[in-house]
Amino acid sequence: MKRRIALAAALVIAALVPLLADEEAEVYRNLYREAEGLQQKHSAIQNLVGLKDRETAPVIAEALEEMLRTQNNYTTASEKELFARALRTVAAALGEYKYEASAPFLWMVVEQVKDPLARAEALMALGRMRALAYAERISLFLRDLNLKPADDADAGEKLAYGAIIALEKLKDPRGFSPVFFAADGWYSQRVKKQAERSLPNIVADPSDILKGLIDTEDPARKVMALKFNASSSAPVERKNAVAAYALALGHLKAPRDRAEAKIFSDLRKLALRSLVAYKSKDTGIVDGALASYTKGFDDEERLLGLTCLGSNGTDPAATALRDVILQLNKEQKAGVSDEVRIRMIKAAIENAGLTKNRIVRPALVSVASNDGNSGWSSSVILAAQSAMKEIP
Repeated sequence: MKRRIALAAALVIAALVPLLADEEAEVYRNLYREAEGLQQKHSAIQNLVGLKDRETAPVIAEALEEMLRTQNNYTTASEKELFARALRTVAAALGEYKYEASAPFLWMVVEQVKDPLARAEALMALGRMRALAYAERISLFLRDLNLKPADDADAGEKLAYGAIIALEKLKDPRGFSPVFFAADGWYSQRVKKQAERSLPNIVADPSDILKGLIDTEDPARKVMALKFNASSSAPVERKNAVAAYALALGHLKAPRDRAEAKIFSDLRKLALRSLVAYKSKDTGIVDGALASYTKGFDDEERLLGLTCLGSNGTDPAATALRDVILQLNKEQKAGVSDEVRIRMIKAAIENAGLTKNRIVRPALVSVASNDGNSGWSSSVILAAQSAMKEIP
């Protein structure tokens, strides 16, 4: 009997709690409506938010609507500061409660209010409540901010930060590009680093977007897009596709000067490293890797081209390595030799062994069975002999 009484009492209390909360919210609603000054209104808002009850969200939204209607009534510096604080409190609460019915009023804050912190809070609230109807507007808002430094740089940074957080929470593909450009924008490191952190959370697989950026942006931003490819959550095969695209494009585009040629080389190097790291077996990358060896910007790129061929290991890659070794061997026999060629033959031989592909065997034999006339050092011959042992 005692247990049944206790259970009944608990059920009664549980039923009364929301009623009491509703009654309390109604009290604060009336207090807000009857408040004669901004200070009283602000106190009523703080009390409402202090309830930490989502059921109060409609009342808080009403307060926001009323504040927007009367904002021109507050003219002194102290009134404007208190009004902005009240707006921030209201916007943060509506975002926390994910009260999407208030989204139109939050966007009005972004468009109408001068205080940058209040506007940034409204942007973040739209993101937290996943108001997807505003994704394009927020994306365009950040795009415009990215174009040039704001007259008030501090205010511009606060707004950009709010927009970046909003787009991260919205997880809409339209938000990816403006956040990407914000990471390379005019902002302080705080804002740019936040953009970098937010990017992976916007789109799980941004491969198609990144290809578009690599295709259309300037060389430095092509590199930036490819760097992000490595940290994205896309499947490995999709990452490989982006890296392969960047490698091919890096060879197609004609640089305007040596400085740009170096940036294109950086793009190709990053692509080659990515393809090695992802263990790409795509035969479509062989031409690009070989081109990096034959006409790379520097020795580092040429060596990376050979490494990529060795990692790839397919028949076309093995054929390319075979031909490289045979050509270097032919030049050595003709008396054409220098430190760079020696470095390249060693790298080609090592990577030929890594392929474990019988196609490379004749080339390795041509170096290993030195008759004393080719001029290769014992270290090169030993490398060829070791590589042959890797071939089944």
